[in-house]
Amino acid sequence: MATCRRMRKHSAGFTLLELLIVLALVGIGAVFAIASVDRLASRIDERRWSDLTQQSLTKLRNKAVMSGVTVKAVVNFEGGELLQIGGGEPQKIMVLPTRFHFVPPSHVSWVEGAQIRRTFLYFYPDGTFDEAIFDLVMPSEGRRRYRLARFSGKIERTNVIQL
Repeated sequence: MATCRRMRKHSAGFTLLELLIVLALVGIGAVFAIASVDRLASRIDERRWSDLTQQSLTKLRNKAVMSGVTVKAVVNFEGGELLQIGGGEPQKIMVLPTRFHFVPPSHVSWVEGAQIRRTFLYFYPDGTFDEAIFDLVMPSEGRRRYRLARFSGKIERTNVIQL
């Protein structure tokens, strides 16, 4: 009988070493989970600002179509702003957070020794607009290019692959 009681005592629980190993594994798993959630949150934020830019451009085009008047806007590269201009004080359509930036495409970023600071956008009542291209640079160093196609009235959004 005494032997059976001793065996039950030894098999009834976990050793300290086993508990420490399990805690270490749980800790490592938690670190990976937190890093993954952080990356996911960053990607969601980038997608949100990319979608907001697309929606703002579409809103300006729709405003021109509905009002029957040409709508003028400017993409301010220095301030990360999209502004509607004309008829008085410029109206802010959107302002990017500090980690995001609007920039001209790399092949047009310098003109005659001067850096381009803004690009003008003209949305016409027939749903078309003047051709314009600019990039949204995101914290992950990714770029999303917005191209306003002159005659089709399409606002194209593509990822820019940097070499």
